[in-house]
Amino acid sequence: MVTDVTVVGGGPAGAAVAIALGRRGVRVALYEKASSPRLKPCGEGLLPHGVEALLELTGELPAAPRVRGLRFVVSGTSVEADFPSGTGLVVRRDRFDRWLLERAAATPNVDVRLGTEYRHAGERMMVAADGKRSMFHRRLPAYPSAPDRVGLSTHVAGLEGLVDRVEVFFHRDGELYLAPTGGGEALVAALFHRASFRRDGIQHLLHAIPELRARARQVEFTTPVLACAPLGLRVPRLTAPGLLLIGDAAGAPDPITGDGMALALTSAIPAADAIISGNLAAYSRLRRKMGRTADRLAALLLRLSHVEGHAAVALLHRPALVPTLLDVAVARRPLNVATVLRAVI
Repeated sequence: MVTDVTVVGGGPAGAAVAIALGRRGVRVALYEKASSPRLKPCGEGLLPHGVEALLELTGELPAAPRVRGLRFVVSGTSVEADFPSGTGLVVRRDRFDRWLLERAAATPNVDVRLGTEYRHAGERMMVAADGKRSMFHRRLPAYPSAPDRVGLSTHVAGLEGLVDRVEVFFHRDGELYLAPTGGGEALVAALFHRASFRRDGIQHLLHAIPELRARARQVEFTTPVLACAPLGLRVPRLTAPGLLLIGDAAGAPDPITGDGMALALTSAIPAADAIISGNLAAYSRLRRKMGRTADRLAALLLRLSHVEGHAAVALLHRPALVPTLLDVAVARRPLNVATVLRAVI
């Protein structure tokens, strides 16, 4: 097969851009060095705009639990909010990556090469979708945006009280996320500042957060605890002649936004458009704008996560705050001073 575009990395970003290109007649070689998809440290949530992008790309969705919004818990007080439109998905990364790679392999013009490490062969157009430690950062340098943050993720069985929302618990030692992944299993992910990080951080938070002690009495870990550090990545330049970065290789917000996979999927069609038209600058402008919004949202959420006690409870109960944050997260509202002030005043 003569290749027009080479994609390096078979995660959601690489598979999605390969599908977008293949369906428009572009011949694609997709390299993935792993022989089969595997678990990765990830929050595994796909926000509604990511679900819409996935439907546009594939015309279908994987079999995975749907979530209708978020539940925030601070100092014993909780507030719930629905997504302004649509539903999100919680998708285990090993299952989702396999599902999406299968759709890529079934797409005309796409040659998926699993278990094959990419080696440069003079290709004219490259798409780097090989993650935060992309080999192409030697050409387009990157740097951590949150070097003092650490993430852990795993799955458990036996967690009581699972709901059709992503639950976010704020604690002085970090943030804990719970979400159903199907079959009675749940994702458990935790984010820490390095000063409060501990290797048993997930077990610690499950027992340190009063609202979770009873719910977590019978939990059994079903997958290994995986770690990721540092969190967040900034890439000043996203394109160069014959090269385009996408997914985490193009920059990643702090996972507190839950926007990583949605950002990868919503970038796929603009990236394909740019490659076909030759206007890589258009993709770069759009992707940088999306990344800035995600970074600002992360900064705001991190500030909110440090508010403790009565002040945190009072802030959480501002009627417009959580719906506004969801509007920003799903790209329905810009994140600026006016938006935030209207939410908290």
